[in-house]
Amino acid sequence: MKKVIYASLLCALSLGVVSCSNGDYQADPNSNANGAVNPITPLTAEEFTWGGDEIMVAEINGNRWEADSVYFTLDTSGGNVIVGTRKNSTASLRFYLKDVWTGNLYSMEWEDYNRNCMLGDSVGGFYKTYYSFLSNSGGINITKNDSAVIKGQFYFKGVSADGKVANISKGYFNVDKF
Repeated sequence: MKKVIYASLLCALSLGVVSCSNGDYQADPNSNANGAVNPITPLTAEEFTWGGDEIMVAEINGNRWEADSVYFTLDTSGGNVIVGTRKNSTASLRFYLKDVWTGNLYSMEWEDYNRNCMLGDSVGGFYKTYYSFLSNSGGINITKNDSAVIKGQFYFKGVSADGKVANISKGYFNVDKF
């Protein structure tokens, strides 16, 4: 049995060496992921230094985006649903935030379906959605959540189902409830 295991490991290692790029850096320098926060060292609460009074603002791939209108509701399980749209833009941001309290920092990373964000965008006439839970990077800092207002700061790397990347940074929202 040990011989089979050792032979399998040796085969896997030899295949890995054959497919190696000899140390050459193979990343796409034009990828939007290059502006994302390193998922190994996500931001701490003290590093969320941006904000303002607009209802929803973010940088999407380095370009400022501001919502003209924001919709807030609670879903049937008590999750906060926030959708920001812009009249003359194809992009919209949609948050689902369940169990979030003031003064706390939450992950929007891989498979965290209780707290996530989606960027919907129509590129070249084709609608594409970028999900925070498909990436391995993202956080949201809730600065206020009471019966009248929910307010927070966020960033995430969104990934579409076909592997395209959108970098959302320096985002914040200040939304009246009801």
